[in-house]
Amino acid sequence: MRISHLAILTYALIGVESSHERQARAPADVAPAAVVQVPSPSLNESRSATVLLPTDYAKSGRRYPVLYLLHGGGQDHTAFASRTWFAAQASRGMIIVTPNAGESWYVNSVVDPKAKYEDFVVKDLVSYIDANYRTIASREGRAVAGVSMGGWGAMLLGLKHHDLFRAVGALSAPYLISRQSPNMDMKAREQQTFGSPGSPERLERDPVAILATIPLESVPLLYLASGNQDIFVVDNRRFVERLTERKIPYEYRELSPRGHSWDLWDGQLVSFIDLLARLWNQLSSSY
Repeated sequence: MRISHLAILTYALIGVESSHERQARAPADVAPAAVVQVPSPSLNESRSATVLLPTDYAKSGRRYPVLYLLHGGGQDHTAFASRTWFAAQASRGMIIVTPNAGESWYVNSVVDPKAKYEDFVVKDLVSYIDANYRTIASREGRAVAGVSMGGWGAMLLGLKHHDLFRAVGALSAPYLISRQSPNMDMKAREQQTFGSPGSPERLERDPVAILATIPLESVPLLYLASGNQDIFVVDNRRFVERLTERKIPYEYRELSPRGHSWDLWDGQLVSFIDLLARLWNQLSSSY
């Protein structure tokens, strides 16, 4: 029996990630971070987000850059806060924000006008964080990153809204999810969210399509990673090939033996934060 690509996606993005989260998640304890409720006019409701402030935030009076971390399928706003490395990032001189976006793929759904999760992130969440915290409220002071579904979302939002984000970190991103494929069930909820095959709506929700047209000078700093045993490693290799074809600078790490799991994400998220800390070190000192 042939297993469709959609079936693999469902298993990997929900089943695998959920099992890893059940082993490690501690939803009630995100300290030293805090959970806030973000009003969202786009969704007509409030959504939870975890916010980690720098250790010296209360005393410094400075403004700080912001990293928006997007969770994967089967996860929520506590996914990163439950990891052992997360609390230590309070010393890195940046604010880290993780919103709860459910299984939205971080897009405005084509079939559900109430599910405007792209607008929630790039409009409501960014505005809320800038209004309520001492941020460097400019492109140079923002980055977006994520794992799996969140890695795909980070690349989509980072490229589509390149005026908002200076850097993008995409780990284990399943780029084929928004590409038309004979193995895809186009009647599935996820596929309807992206729009009909070949439609303008779908192209607007496809990182690969956006990559083909974005002006080279507008591309954010790109950091990609995948395990060599990840079921989406071919997706990542093909995306990197497209970057190479357009002569777009990037850093791509493929680790062995790693799959679609925290075994890859933990270390690579810290590596991306290391990169941001170096990038933002001089910027932060001037605010």
